[in-house]
Amino acid sequence: MAEIAIGTYIHFQLAGGGATNYAFQNFHSNENREYGGLNYIYAGFGFSGSTVDLQGSNIRASLVFAVSPLLLNFIQEAADQQWVIRVRTVWLEPHSFEETGTFTEEVYQVTGFQHDGSRLSLDLSSPLDAVSGQSPKRVLTQFLVGSLPATGQISFQ
Repeated sequence: MAEIAIGTYIHFQLAGGGATNYAFQNFHSNENREYGGLNYIYAGFGFSGSTVDLQGSNIRASLVFAVSPLLLNFIQEAADQQWVIRVRTVWLEPHSFEETGTFTEEVYQVTGFQHDGSRLSLDLSSPLDAVSGQSPKRVLTQFLVGSLPATGQISFQ
């Protein structure tokens, strides 16, 4: 039977695109990892991956952490300010945990959280919205994409 291993890198960004120094990985304990030009520190968390509703309009995922007072304050701020989080899931060599390739790269917005005595769960959803113009959500405009078609027929000739 073939062995597989995956790891997850997460990077929090302020709403509106501002950078933060909050970057974590969940597979090298007591070790910082450099990935994509950022330094990721170890944090014990789990990532559920995304689920999509039948219309394809609502993409949701969650992150789960162990509860601590410091983390609770951090997550409260991320939810209140609707920070954006970039999640990169990578393939790992099962014995050394060295990255061998990227599995997925996804972007979500923190929309809320729940906690009990032992765990804290962040609610994540897609930050992209083609209907309204709420930041950091974006709308398709002529300025961003050029001339928009006036009909539903598009030709790629």
